[in-house]
Amino acid sequence: MTTSGPAANPAGRRAAGESASPDDVQELRQEIGQTREELGETVEQLVAKMDVRARARDQAAELAGRVKGQVSQVRAKAAARGRRARDQLARNAAGTRQQAVQLSAAARERASAAAAPAWNAAPESARQAAARAASSARQHRVPLAVAATALIAGFVMVNWWRRR
Repeated sequence: MTTSGPAANPAGRRAAGESASPDDVQELRQEIGQTREELGETVEQLVAKMDVRARARDQAAELAGRVKGQVSQVRAKAAARGRRARDQLARNAAGTRQQAVQLSAAARERASAAAAPAWNAAPESARQAAARAASSARQHRVPLAVAATALIAGFVMVNWWRRR
């Protein structure tokens, strides 16, 4: 049993004695056009593979993009960690400041309690003189601090001079 058509001739070729119909000619032209397009695409792909400079440029651009992405991620992480550290430090500083205020108040109370018997035992004139001195010291803190520093520095220098 003989059949005609594509099943009988898988390559799509006609026997030498057969004449081609107009539809077959059109199909052949379409196949040729499609084959040319495929061949052109294949040639372009081969040329692209052979163009080492362009491939290297493309790979460098891709690598640069990845590196930039990683750098931006690292910057974002570092900024977030910095903010967290700053916030934690601020919280710790506030807690420490509050503790210092509480300890200072407690120390003042203890000092007052310890000094109360001596204050009550001192004569009235000595208490008034101490109150005036304390008031004057509060009003003139900076000059008093400078004078105390100069006195301490002089004492240290004299001791150093004697030891030489």
